[in-house]
Amino acid sequence: MALHPHAASRSTPRSLRVIEGDDPQRAFEDAYAAHHAAVWRCLRALGVPDAMIDDATQDVFLVVYRRLPHFDHAAPIRSWILGIARNVALKVHERRRRAPPRLALVPSEPVEPEEVLARRDAAALVERFLDRLEPPQREVFVLAQLEGLAVPEIARMLGIKLDTAYSRLRLARRRFERVVARHFAMGDRRTR
Repeated sequence: MALHPHAASRSTPRSLRVIEGDDPQRAFEDAYAAHHAAVWRCLRALGVPDAMIDDATQDVFLVVYRRLPHFDHAAPIRSWILGIARNVALKVHERRRRAPPRLALVPSEPVEPEEVLARRDAAALVERFLDRLEPPQREVFVLAQLEGLAVPEIARMLGIKLDTAYSRLRLARRRFERVVARHFAMGDRRTR
């Protein structure tokens, strides 16, 4: 992996190097490369429709590009970028609520192997679960479980008390465990 020419040391993680140099274009490119996949996953998990994820991801990185020169170096850049993604997801949902429904054309897919179907089934289960979660629990669950952020970091990002963040995560995890248990119980009944 090539290091940023102005990096402080070879052991500095890529996500931190983006804020160290004086080359704003390179800083943006590093931030994009390091966090694009996480932004895409986060937007999808926060309920942005598949057809809108690429545009929403672009919106996130447009904000990052504009604001990166003013980024607070004391905060983790990943949290900052995922916070922007959260705000973009909220705006997407707001626009969708106000817009009239449109018909979506879905291309037919060829029959795929069992493994792919099992993964799709699991992904659909998670998506249905996330769709039914209240937005405050969903945000904390997505950021903790899917993006791996620490709860104190999530609380700061969302501007909520630490106990509130832990409570929301605990409730969402319990609910997810019940959904998964019900899913497997129904699968066991079908195979008998």
